[in-house]
Amino acid sequence: MSATTTLPAWQLPDRDLTTRLLATQRQQNIAYAEQLETIRELDSRGTVPEGYSSTAAYLATILHLTPREARSRLAQATGSLPLTSKALTAGEITAQHAAVIAEFLATAPRWLTPEDYTVAEDTLVTLAQQANPGTVRRAATRLKIYWDNDPAEDEPGPDADPEPASARPWREFRWHWTRSGRFRFTGNVDQETGTLIEQLLVPLAAPDPASAPGTPDPRTPAERHGDAVAAIVDLAARTPDLPAKAGERAVATVTVSLETLQNAAKTVFTDDESVLPASHLRRILCDAKVYPAVLGTEGQVLDLGRAARTATNAQRRALAIRDRGCTFPGCDRSPKWTTPHHVVHWSDGGATDLDNLASCCERHHRLLHHSGWQISIRDGVVYWIPPSILDPERKPLRNTAHNPPPAPLRSRSRTLRTAPPCPNPGG
Repeated sequence: MSATTTLPAWQLPDRDLTTRLLATQRQQNIAYAEQLETIRELDSRGTVPEGYSSTAAYLATILHLTPREARSRLAQATGSLPLTSKALTAGEITAQHAAVIAEFLATAPRWLTPEDYTVAEDTLVTLAQQANPGTVRRAATRLKIYWDNDPAEDEPGPDADPEPASARPWREFRWHWTRSGRFRFTGNVDQETGTLIEQLLVPLAAPDPASAPGTPDPRTPAERHGDAVAAIVDLAARTPDLPAKAGERAVATVTVSLETLQNAAKTVFTDDESVLPASHLRRILCDAKVYPAVLGTEGQVLDLGRAARTATNAQRRALAIRDRGCTFPGCDRSPKWTTPHHVVHWSDGGATDLDNLASCCERHHRLLHHSGWQISIRDGVVYWIPPSILDPERKPLRNTAHNPPPAPLRSRSRTLRTAPPCPNPGG
């Protein structure tokens, strides 16, 4: 047993705390797999103690579970989920992942072939190894829709005419800058606009996939909603339909001396006299037009270059096709919520070419610039390389959250529902 596992947490340095978090989460996953194996054996023997109506009722009592959770664990234990069981036994996925996968596959169409069933399980297990259970559930929902070829049955009925909309909805927005440099705002909007805002905020404010097992999103709900608003504004600032000046995501004039530029300054001044850390400026300018104004020792302008190349509309469309959205492992944000990131920074000589661009959502773009994560592109595929604190071997990870649902092998009509059912969990 290592010293890391024997020392109390308060005596551990930051790096060892992360190591322990990863190790204990893995132990929990393995322990859960062992419990499911025990439940499967108990149920197969049919030796539930007298006084209990079923195995699930017995589990609920002795493990202090809700009846629903007891039934869920029994279904996971007795179902045909070999790939899920293997990943759980290896400590690679959590109990929540296993529950989501089992619940979904239990409702798989009876016309699926065993091969289809295996491919579907493999798809979800692979995603579960890099994403949180919520992302896996959304992927399962997409897969279910893909399987379901029947048209929707619930068409809108002949309800009463909706309320006549006001010719001029009442909307208000007030804002001001605080002395500390914060942008504070209040306001209210009509129901239609409020519903639209809610539909944008809810998915964007969902907790991020854990950067490591057992490390949930540390942001409060208010902070997540703040980040969601920032992502919406970021998207709006990049739309070509906005008025002039806003059509470009940003136009920045950064003034530095030639000496400062040559010495790779840690802080720089923008044209509104703000001071920015160079690392923050680099992230902001990933998708901005940059007009470098380089000054000599006397303050004279030595060079006022033309706008640096940014990703063109054609390149953005190509990135949307290639990356399908944010490339961070486990992130399912779609292309419209991403910006092109230069793998080799433009300021370091990186070209604005597809083989040097990767799609990142606002949250993971920030993570990339301010953490130990790195990106590499090989054969048109974007890989994220985790910091050594999360993976000492720094194995490159590829995001599978955007992978299209696996196509069913059978191409016959759905009238062949009499085909032998696949081995669904829970029988």
